[in-house]
Amino acid sequence: MFTLFFESREKVLLVRYSGVFTSEDISMLDAVTVGIVAQEGYVRSIFDCTDVRIVAISRSSLSERARKLRMNPGKDRVTVAPQQEIYELFRDYAQAQLDFGNGELMVVRTLGEALEMLRLSNPDFQPIAVNPPSTA
Repeated sequence: MFTLFFESREKVLLVRYSGVFTSEDISMLDAVTVGIVAQEGYVRSIFDCTDVRIVAISRSSLSERARKLRMNPGKDRVTVAPQQEIYELFRDYAQAQLDFGNGELMVVRTLGEALEMLRLSNPDFQPIAVNPPSTA
């Protein structure tokens, strides 16, 4: 499950994951991101895993995912992962993306570090609605 926030001045999308992080979360975020990019252009991103209890995605699935072309090419991305296991998982994912030529994904322990990496001093993140893709 995730909630979305957007900082319009700096064009930064904040994705806050919680509970169990699944492949469905990634697929749903991909679908939502298409609309955000269509409306805002390419954006920088923070993926906050602070409230994730369990990652229900295998390392091999994440490695496969790392080969997928980025939806916001050339824009900074930071994952916040204070939990050691999740931190290591995303460090491996970030390396796989880099090896594939998908640019750097920074992985940090706190949201404060992520804000610092993106040089955001007083962000005004506003919630945005998540409209799941239609299955009509």
